[in-house]
Amino acid sequence: MKFFRKGYWPKLLVILILAIQVLAIIFLLIYLVDLAATVSPYWILAIIGVIFALDIVVAITIVNNDTPDVYKISWILVVFILPAAGLLIYLFLANKQTSAKNRKKLAKYSRPLLHVPSTQEELEGLKEVSLDAAGISSYLALSSGGGAHNQTSVQYFSLVDYAFEPILEELRKAKHYIFLEFFIVSRGKMWDSMLEILEQKVKEGVDVRFIYDDVGSLGTATAHYDRELEDKGIKTLCFNPLKPLVDIRFNNRDHRKILVIDGHTCFSGGFNLADEYINEEVRFGHWKDNAILIRGKAVTNFTMMFLANWVTNRDPNEAIDKQYYDSSTYIDEIGGYPESTGYVQPYGDLPFDKEAIGERVYLSLLQKANKYVYITTPYLVIDVEMENALIGAAKRGVEVIMLTPHIPDKVAVFHLSRSFYGKMMDAGVKVYEYTPGFVHEKTFICDDIMATCGTINLDYRSLFLHLECGTFMVNMPCIKDMKQDFLDTIKISQRISNERWRRWRKKNYFFWQILRIIGPFL
Repeated sequence: MKFFRKGYWPKLLVILILAIQVLAIIFLLIYLVDLAATVSPYWILAIIGVIFALDIVVAITIVNNDTPDVYKISWILVVFILPAAGLLIYLFLANKQTSAKNRKKLAKYSRPLLHVPSTQEELEGLKEVSLDAAGISSYLALSSGGGAHNQTSVQYFSLVDYAFEPILEELRKAKHYIFLEFFIVSRGKMWDSMLEILEQKVKEGVDVRFIYDDVGSLGTATAHYDRELEDKGIKTLCFNPLKPLVDIRFNNRDHRKILVIDGHTCFSGGFNLADEYINEEVRFGHWKDNAILIRGKAVTNFTMMFLANWVTNRDPNEAIDKQYYDSSTYIDEIGGYPESTGYVQPYGDLPFDKEAIGERVYLSLLQKANKYVYITTPYLVIDVEMENALIGAAKRGVEVIMLTPHIPDKVAVFHLSRSFYGKMMDAGVKVYEYTPGFVHEKTFICDDIMATCGTINLDYRSLFLHLECGTFMVNMPCIKDMKQDFLDTIKISQRISNERWRRWRKKNYFFWQILRIIGPFL
């Protein structure tokens, strides 16, 4: 097995240590129960009283935090159903806030880099195209930092298979710097081909930097893979490494997909650096994922997004010259800025800034839609607000179509996703499952005028726990390509009928109810 090859055992050791800690907590609780039989009943009552008081304090804390109501309810159930163990589980697993030290670093190093505002001309032009889009853009600029920009082109790839060769081609063209930030990296045709080029670019003097997520790459990258890449000359950050002792912030993962080349060219989308994303490895049937190639002014948003993460978590003392990394610096090397009829706004989402940016964008598109909203998501684990927005749009007469996988990668999440179909379909939402396999895209397309494509799933982890990114597009020609790809895809997918869903509910009702309770933790 790949996991047990040389280099993976340290990660296995970390998992074993975590398991030992959990078992230690369980045995401690059992010991205390046995001990209670030998002590005075007054001591037992006192202990129960203390635990109950702590439960109340934690419950009040949960109620007053900024997470969704369903998330709060799930944690309150855990705390009170498992009075002592629940407190420990909440302490270790529920806290999604970064440390005070990191918050200061974010404010000092990250925020100034993320400020990439639109020009007044761009703001006025966007309003002329769509006041609704201008409102969403204004929200993103205030919350994420990057504005909407013209003089940008976007090419849409309906499969990452089609983007693979262009990625290699653009990497070969790099002259100054290459920035990569991905959730998963795995040896194989895709990554090995890219790594060969990156090593050559290092030899040519190109500044190559790579951020990958430790948990996302658990079992696909060797332990201390960052050291291996550093030895090759690739500056590397392993994001939020899994530690032997339980870390209450290990839930925060870097789920972004960013590849920036010389500040003027960028790839993003839903894909990771692994062979299943280009269908070289078959795991869950045909893998349907997308990619976008962005050129021009808006790439600066992604460049600064990467650098903000880099200086905050790798090298706070590095002095970043924003002009050096601006898209304008080397744009003449590819013939200048592209002509553009629309606007492009890459944006990021952080789990500890008390701003669910990804969810706000999705909700805004549903609320502003007049004709249709086409949605593709691999996971449908939604809160009441999102469910009501989907239902409300359908009841207003908007054509809402949802595309999800037919072959699951995570069985529990797959069944939980299906549990949400019924109420939406009763309101008029059309639900399709991608019959050939697994759909990993995360896209919203609205009224031929607005769309977003990125890494943000419709589940609690993406919306509230992970570092994410997306690209908001207005009046861009690629939106028609995205729409056509969606319509072509549902032709080879199966539409779920109300009758079929009711049969599923009858068979899985109790299982679905349990999944709804633990849904925020999946």
